[in-house]
Amino acid sequence: MSMLDRLRMRRASFTPSSSTPSSPSASTTSSAAASAASYFPASGRVPVAYELPDKNGVNWLFALPDELLERVFVGLDRITLSRCFRVCKRLNDLCSSSIPISLSYTLQCNSLRLNPNALLPQPSNTNHIPPSRAVLLSSLRERMTRFRNFQPRSTSNSVKFQESEGRLYEYLEGVLLRNVPPERFGGLREIGREVAVYELSKGDDWEDVKDSNSTSLLEGTKTGAEGTREGRESEEEEEVEEYGEDQLVNDIRKTHRFDFDMQDFAVDPGQDLFVVAEVRHPSPRNYTLHIHLLTLSTFQPHPRAAQSTLDWPAPLHSRIASLGFQICDDGLYVLRNNNSGAKDHLVGWQWTTGRLAVTLKPPVVSTFESFILLTPNSFLIPSVRTRLRPDSMNPEDLADARDLIFTHHLYIYAFPPFSFTSNCTTTGGSTATGNSTEPPPPAHTPTPIAIIDLPEFVVDLDDNLPPPRLTIRTDPPPRHTFPTHPEEKIQQFVPEPESGIIIMEFYCQPRTAFPHSHPHYVMFSLKKTFLAYLPAPTSPLLLQAFPRPAPVIKWESIAPKVRLIGPDEPEPSWVCYVYGSRYVVPYPHSSESSTTVRLYDFDPLRVRQELYSRRNEGFVGTLPTSPRGLVQRLMFGLSTSTPSTPATTGKEPSTKRNSIEGYQKYDGDRDGIVLVSEETVLKKKIPLKGEIRTGRELPFIYSEKKYVREIETVVMDGERLVLFDYTDDNEFMEILDF
Repeated sequence: MSMLDRLRMRRASFTPSSSTPSSPSASTTSSAAASAASYFPASGRVPVAYELPDKNGVNWLFALPDELLERVFVGLDRITLSRCFRVCKRLNDLCSSSIPISLSYTLQCNSLRLNPNALLPQPSNTNHIPPSRAVLLSSLRERMTRFRNFQPRSTSNSVKFQESEGRLYEYLEGVLLRNVPPERFGGLREIGREVAVYELSKGDDWEDVKDSNSTSLLEGTKTGAEGTREGRESEEEEEVEEYGEDQLVNDIRKTHRFDFDMQDFAVDPGQDLFVVAEVRHPSPRNYTLHIHLLTLSTFQPHPRAAQSTLDWPAPLHSRIASLGFQICDDGLYVLRNNNSGAKDHLVGWQWTTGRLAVTLKPPVVSTFESFILLTPNSFLIPSVRTRLRPDSMNPEDLADARDLIFTHHLYIYAFPPFSFTSNCTTTGGSTATGNSTEPPPPAHTPTPIAIIDLPEFVVDLDDNLPPPRLTIRTDPPPRHTFPTHPEEKIQQFVPEPESGIIIMEFYCQPRTAFPHSHPHYVMFSLKKTFLAYLPAPTSPLLLQAFPRPAPVIKWESIAPKVRLIGPDEPEPSWVCYVYGSRYVVPYPHSSESSTTVRLYDFDPLRVRQELYSRRNEGFVGTLPTSPRGLVQRLMFGLSTSTPSTPATTGKEPSTKRNSIEGYQKYDGDRDGIVLVSEETVLKKKIPLKGEIRTGRELPFIYSEKKYVREIETVVMDGERLVLFDYTDDNEFMEILDF
């Protein structure tokens, strides 16, 4: 029984009975019994003492001290806590004035969790004082407001890269990695043996070292390169600025050189885990792949790993391997894409014990383009399937490209948790740990749960129109453990594992198109959209020897729950453009030599708050008449026609279709926030095979900021944005802290 139901019972018990006015105690007792009986009509169980209201009308809940009341309400979920604000004035005052309750409610409204390790003192630093809940609440509210309005707290942090651009990049939660190309290759983008690590989480210490007459060190560097710098009043200022830039690079940058050539790498800063792949050549035409588990702080073998090196379960036939990584709790998953005619291969280890836990290959005539973890025990994999036409006119020529059909799908695979498979497959009840004497259980093959059809595209190999390639991305992985590293700058707020968005990109690359002008589509969806198809983690379906065929979900059934935009979306240089429910992308303006950085927000609660706020304030959205507004509507595939309702009435269309199914008008720009709540319509145009309508149930908001320079790439996490651009053949990054 919820707290609200108990309060209703107490309120009902306080009403005197009209049949026996002379005996109030008997009336109260009979009313309480009647109320209790009404709440347990079928079960017939006797309610416990705390479920019955006091016969004397004493509200024992409010008799508790505020410290105990806070513990009661902090444990409530968001919906129940929202109702408590409307019960009575006493509860409203308590929930509004209590810092622990406000912090818990604010976290739940933004799909975040508080890291309990952030409230603990540091064993290595006795002078460290953990932040209080009041400080955490203030910083969280400020960060949410600044992200919403695109107003960074600090814009004066800029760093010049010391190494030339390489091939490998990774960014997650304040840690930026990129390979340092060897000098012997000149300008070639070779991987080499050296990696550079930039710890951007130290940016809060940079604010004391800056030039007061410039908005950023990056702008000062640009002006100095052109000849003179505006606002430079003395040589002392110049020395401070020069010292500041060098000091920043020295403080946040470190490098490490391995004794082997790197193939790829990944990082999990919260566990101090750095994963690097190495390809060896033991014999002619035989290659082996090895995964090293190191610490990010010292590049030594990780202390939690029973084996410092994991071996790929199958030999390779080529040295070049395209790898994709996902690290989630104690799971490490690696996808090796198709190379030299071999099938794609997805492998998962329990990296703390070294046990090979999962192995998966695509079905016949299908590919694994990329993958993400939907949960710690399920995959979401985009795939391209090839098959022959049933009405083929050349059955004797199997190599004729005109007889092939290419379709795009999204596979959902699931497998039992590591602990569950260990206990079920090992004999004698032993588990697969590093100290177990029993051999580890065999790798489990994930079970296909569902196959989701994706939009159809025109494919004509004779006309140099290949099928689009797919990538999928979400950050962070759905982790259920809290970060513990680094102690001096630990992550305070962690996204909920089931929250966030999934980004899927369709790379259409016709060979006749000009470079950087390929049609590019981006599809957004909430994780909860695909979580609804998963069975329980302990479901027998995951352990069946002959599982049932995976059902096929038509595109029309999920189109209202996702949103597809394009075809003029820019292709990102990096893949770290999404974190939680936010997505960032730069839109360059070649004619003005400027760039507009747009920050999308798909969080359902924040979007709903913006929608209700505009309705309650009587805000009536109007269609934009400026050229910029028309371009924005065309970019999202929104309607550009005038509304059918006369503007003089001041009312929105009264049809049920407009108010419920998501067909609201374009709500326009208010305070820098743009709300889009109507569906997106993409017309039938090559490479699309037909008209596509999406987003009816997925509204979103976005804010943007214009920079008077060309920005190449933008990456993000939950605390900052990082902008990359080039000036005089030098690459800079500007850190925006929120």
